[in-house]
Amino acid sequence: MATTKAVKAERLLNLVIALLNAPTFRTAAWIHAKVAGYGDAPTEEAFLRTFERDKKELRELGVPLQTPPNGGDGYRIPRSEFALPPLSFTPAEAAALALAGRLWETTALDAAGSGALRKIRDAEATDPSAGGDEDGGRPEDSVITLLQPRVRTSDPAFEPMLAAVRAGRVVEFDYRKDPGGPAEPRRLQPWGLVSFRGRWYVIGHDDVRGDRRTFRLSRIVGAVRPGGRATVRAPAGIDLLSAVASSVRRPTTDRQATLRVRAGAAVGLRRGAVSSEPIADRPGWDRVRIPLGPRWDTARQIAAHGPDVVVEEPAELIEATVMLLTGALESVRSGAGPRPTGPADDGVLTFDELGGEGQ
Repeated sequence: MATTKAVKAERLLNLVIALLNAPTFRTAAWIHAKVAGYGDAPTEEAFLRTFERDKKELRELGVPLQTPPNGGDGYRIPRSEFALPPLSFTPAEAAALALAGRLWETTALDAAGSGALRKIRDAEATDPSAGGDEDGGRPEDSVITLLQPRVRTSDPAFEPMLAAVRAGRVVEFDYRKDPGGPAEPRRLQPWGLVSFRGRWYVIGHDDVRGDRRTFRLSRIVGAVRPGGRATVRAPAGIDLLSAVASSVRRPTTDRQATLRVRAGAAVGLRRGAVSSEPIADRPGWDRVRIPLGPRWDTARQIAAHGPDVVVEEPAELIEATVMLLTGALESVRSGAGPRPTGPADDGVLTFDELGGEGQ
């Protein structure tokens, strides 16, 4: 099936190229003889059936396939109607593209992303409504080039780690593998930053362990420090996202937590729920069962919803959630700001992931 589709796609592409470059209308006989993919038809009837299907598909795709005004035998694709119009972006749209380009720099999409942005800048420069110099271009003031957007997270380690990745610089930091455990010194050659299941990770070569390691940014304690002048480069061909995904421990599904959730609230928690049903004796509340991941991670997701989510079981999750909420309340009362006890804030952008540990 895949081979048949590939052959068909190649034949359609050959037909489009041939008719785009044609100085005049091309007859069916010319297409049969000259366009690769049609000469393989065993009979004239087979060619005509294939050609009719291809014409119909091209028109359904929006390709402006034209025939002579007098109804004669001939086909062409006007280049002016086939080409894309000049591209123009609002400042917000350009900022989004620039942000994506900055993040692609630290992933396997670097080359493809850079090429795509170059093409967009070239197309943007041909838009006469966008202004520019006397040649129609405006590379100096392209909004995609000038804007420097930033990803906002609550992880203090994000900005210095991103700077280290872009500079190819070794870093040192203290890392707490377990929320209640001690922080250990690490020295890392960072290859890139990856957002996986709502959390940010850095992956690279751990000089202390002598192997590839993945670290969750929220588990980094204190400052990220320069670790030397060595130039760091990620291994050729590595898929950073796949590498992080394979190293992050997934939540167990054999244990569950039972929650009482206000109707319409905690959409992220509900997304991964095993079951959800209204509570008969508590109108406006649902009983939701979710997979029980690491205790502190799950407790922090629950605590983020405040009074809209109440833990019914297990007991250790109730204890952890109460500890987080109590710590937050004490911090607010003392004027120090809401800094709950337990593991440091992990900069979760969405609350739909249960678990996920660094190494």
